[in-house]
Amino acid sequence: MLRNMKEELSIEEEMKIEQDLREPFGDYIAPSLSVKKKIAHSILSREEKTVLLLDKYGFTIDFIFAGLTEKHIEYITKNAPKDYKDNILKLLQDQETLKGVFEIARAMDGDLGREAMQNQDRVGNVIQYIKDNRIAFEF
Repeated sequence: MLRNMKEELSIEEEMKIEQDLREPFGDYIAPSLSVKKKIAHSILSREEKTVLLLDKYGFTIDFIFAGLTEKHIEYITKNAPKDYKDNILKLLQDQETLKGVFEIARAMDGDLGREAMQNQDRVGNVIQYIKDNRIAFEF
């Protein structure tokens, strides 16, 4: 049932929305690949300015990174605090986590069809952007 548009959210509802924005992964311990894809799609659908609502530790998690776009990473480069950028650099140094990022991207592409590579390409472009602009992440 649709709510009356003039009705305000309760404090509990507001807190739940805020929590879901900050930690979309908060309710999951060792999520399945399908849950990881769902969270990556959630990140992918966000406007670039809202990506900074994520908890800084979210940027060390494969399924968060798997949902980032070039526009997100550009916005992070220009606007994020240093600890957010530090966590992104840590993720790039962790080969196991990167393997997970590409596994999620491949699974997202698999949902699109046999030959789809758009999510893998997107993740590759995000990684390349970070490498090309590494100095901006270090300061």
